[in-house]
Amino acid sequence: MADTPGEGKHARNKPEDKGPPMTEAAVDSATPVRVPRHVVDLVSRQVPILTDRVAQRVQAEIPAYSGTRAGRRHKLITMAVGESAALFVRRLTGRTISSAGVDNLFRRMGYGEGAEGHDIAPLEKALRLAGREAWKGLQQTVIAAGLPAATLGHLGDELTAFLDHLTDQARAGHAMATRLRERDVTSNQQQLVAALLAGAAPDAIRRHAELAGWALPASAVVIAASANTPVPWPDADDFDGHTLICAETGSALLITPADHANDVIRQLCLLGSNVALAHSWPVPLAEVAQAHRWTTRALRLVAVGALPHQQVIDCARFRTQLWLHAEPALRRQLAQELLKPLFAETPNSREILSETLLVWLETRESAPAIAAILGVHPQTVRYRWRRINELFGEALHDAEFVVQLTMVLKASVPLWVAGDQSDFERYWSEEPL
Repeated sequence: MADTPGEGKHARNKPEDKGPPMTEAAVDSATPVRVPRHVVDLVSRQVPILTDRVAQRVQAEIPAYSGTRAGRRHKLITMAVGESAALFVRRLTGRTISSAGVDNLFRRMGYGEGAEGHDIAPLEKALRLAGREAWKGLQQTVIAAGLPAATLGHLGDELTAFLDHLTDQARAGHAMATRLRERDVTSNQQQLVAALLAGAAPDAIRRHAELAGWALPASAVVIAASANTPVPWPDADDFDGHTLICAETGSALLITPADHANDVIRQLCLLGSNVALAHSWPVPLAEVAQAHRWTTRALRLVAVGALPHQQVIDCARFRTQLWLHAEPALRRQLAQELLKPLFAETPNSREILSETLLVWLETRESAPAIAAILGVHPQTVRYRWRRINELFGEALHDAEFVVQLTMVLKASVPLWVAGDQSDFERYWSEEPL
């Protein structure tokens, strides 16, 4: 039970400082049971005793509401029991009594529990306990007054209906708070993601994280996901709140603590083979924006064939490609400058020579070893190597040239294999006939 109805650590997320916009309760038009005035007086005199007894039992038997008799929680329980009991007694006079005040009190109590993220069960248990104590008191009073058993039965029905009504009010308040809290948490999580992607200051990140209920990790993994058909993307609750997710129809962005990354990736893979993922290596929160660029770029490179088509792309394995493709115009320019001898070859010759050259640049192995990698005869590799030397000559002994050549081939060959002919088309359009 929240210390004060509608108050607590989540109060700043509510639309008004005074609590939720509770609807006006309707006047309770049910016909109350009329009992003799002297019996009403007897029951009324029992209200303070009942109130104190219920408050003590609630705090003793329901751990969520434990506390001292001088504490704020005890005062709140006493107020709720006292006001509801007083309303019930007034109903016994047979008059039509408005329950608006008590209804609002119990809605606010339920709201306070929901706003704090607490379950409604302890409050419902407290109401049942109060009902049992009230029933005992009614039995004793009616029997002592010599009233017929039928009157006691009617009073029991009235008490049951009254308690059900109060329970409904508490549930309504709890449901309202839960909806608002979920909406606020989702909104705050979206704002936190936006702040991380914008590279906001650490203090701002901490404030957003507190509102979103997200424990800041030492390092995070960023995951970009895409699907070519609609999929039911998970939400934060599916990850027990440790992972932030922003999902649209065909894509999703997730930010998760590094130690949860493998579990999150496995869960996303279960959505189906049409879901493609790219994940970063663990980065500090200050680098989440960069990691987001790497992962989304990786998915684009998969789409054009520059990276292998596989469900999960580990960006750490393709850092060079991600780096080189960050500046596509620069890659194209380097290709035209460094690979001009290859571009002049026939398509078949260009393909086998570039493949052989790239394997040599990456491995520096002997002809037999390269032949084993390519699945050809060593003599075939030697023939190709002679042609490569004819094309590039002494430049292959220039360390800087070799570094640049390795990078541009590493970035370009997968594009060519995937069918991208733009490098060759540009070469022939600029080469004089």
